[in-house]
Amino acid sequence: MISGALEGTTCIDVSGHVAGPYASSLLGDLGCEVIKIELPNGGDTHRGRNPKYAGYGPSFRALNRNKKSVTLNLREKKGREILLKLLANADIFLENFRPPTRNNLGLDYDELAKLNPKLIHCSISGYGQSGPYRDKPGFDTIGQALSGMMSLVTDLDDPKVAGVSFVDHTAGIFAAHGIMAALIARGKTGLGQFIDVSLLQVAIAFIESHVSDYLNGGEAVSRENFPKGRIYSLLDCDKKPFMVHLSGHNEAWEGLLKAGELESLIGDTRFATRKQRTDRHNEIVQLLRQAFSTKQRENWLPRLDANNIPNAPINTIPEVFDNPQIKHLGIPKQIEHPKMGTSNLVGSPINMSGTPPKFFRSAPLLGENTDEVLAQLGYSETAIKELRASKVI
Repeated sequence: MISGALEGTTCIDVSGHVAGPYASSLLGDLGCEVIKIELPNGGDTHRGRNPKYAGYGPSFRALNRNKKSVTLNLREKKGREILLKLLANADIFLENFRPPTRNNLGLDYDELAKLNPKLIHCSISGYGQSGPYRDKPGFDTIGQALSGMMSLVTDLDDPKVAGVSFVDHTAGIFAAHGIMAALIARGKTGLGQFIDVSLLQVAIAFIESHVSDYLNGGEAVSRENFPKGRIYSLLDCDKKPFMVHLSGHNEAWEGLLKAGELESLIGDTRFATRKQRTDRHNEIVQLLRQAFSTKQRENWLPRLDANNIPNAPINTIPEVFDNPQIKHLGIPKQIEHPKMGTSNLVGSPINMSGTPPKFFRSAPLLGENTDEVLAQLGYSETAIKELRASKVI
């Protein structure tokens, strides 16, 4: 029995920060051997995001589980030679260089395909491999802003970041999705291919269903019109927030009124149809907030459940992990590093009956596996010492 769906595949990951590392962690969860290439001094910039943990912060551990770490200075010729030796027998090459940087390093796909025709090369960039923005630096928040996504999650009169890197993580998911599709295609053709994933295109694709009305002659979705007639953000008497999401039928509307002790509004001609409730959304919000502000949400949530109304408290992060359903799912999960101890992680969200995602190894210390991997490539102990002395590794 195989230990993971991608057992037997190898990914050389030269990406950093969030999108690329998240993609390769998803591959690693499925059994792919991921060798993470990092600069000798400092490594992945995300290692230092929280100085308290001295290069092994919790977010780095989450994004880089199931990987080995090899330090290589790709600015040095010998460093690039080692990378090419790794790529010669690898299945996947993942990087997030800007196109000119990759070209300067001699790592363009056309050249790598000559070395290894089966190689699947995935490049994550800000704006893609061509066009007027090709060479500009790109970040999650910039992708959110340029794509229109940010306008759906912030007040444009007082813009604030969302507090979560939607685009980086989604780019990681799409990159892993493309890589796995390319692996299936390679099984049919025997050849690898180049995969271009940009933060900008990912951001627009992620909100496609939200912009489809606009693209087809309708009204653009906004924070104001998206919830009308169906989604209500409410506050209890202690100002604790919770959400209600109605289906379109009248029974749901009447159930909400019953749960909120507003039976007197059942049959009210102002709110009799979904269109009327959409048109009078702001008026309904005021009525509901007034009613639900009289008691604690611990009173209201069971009443909403009893009337089959989808609802949830708007949890803070600490509150999330006290939730009984989260606990039932076994979240968080633990993983051990022989030197750094236990890490609590969420792990993969997919549950597979035959080849379930696993924690095969904890996130590596910087360069933890350099000697091991170089020895497998045929480098002697003496050669490895010389590479280290010359700061190639």
